[in-house]
Amino acid sequence: MIDQPRASFLASQAFDFWQSGRAEDAVPLYEEALTFADPCHYGLPDYHGEFASLLSGRGRFVEAREQFELALKACLNQGASEGSNGVVVARYFLAEHLLSHKEPQLALDTLQPSMLNGIEMEWLLHYSKAFALQALKREEEARAEAMLALETVRSDEKRKELAELFAKGQVL
Repeated sequence: MIDQPRASFLASQAFDFWQSGRAEDAVPLYEEALTFADPCHYGLPDYHGEFASLLSGRGRFVEAREQFELALKACLNQGASEGSNGVVVARYFLAEHLLSHKEPQLALDTLQPSMLNGIEMEWLLHYSKAFALQALKREEEARAEAMLALETVRSDEKRKELAELFAKGQVL
């Protein structure tokens, strides 16, 4: 049964618990919130994404992956376009999760539908794609993606941060 006010309250309480170090107390609250959430509510992708991050931090990687996938699906089901910030962020977090679990090809496949030129967060996709390509030992392509990330990021501060991350990860 949909009860969005209840879902919002539970998700907010779960987030507060998680952030205050009470992750185990947050898990059942997120689970309950998701049973009441309206599939059309703008916060649904966030509920799934937050829950995924919490689960991943608790070592529950299979469940975390499912929640990251549901966050992306919720964005798309609500009509968000491939280049929209919500979809890009959802794809990024899913891809990063896949990369951290030695699934670089799946990470690339996850990113590909949103790899559009000129979108606001294009740099984030190139960033993640560079590391996925590096994990696949496709070094030249990884460097090219890293350069695209640096070219498309809109702030000098973020560009400097990315360059440091690429250098640390030995992509550049």
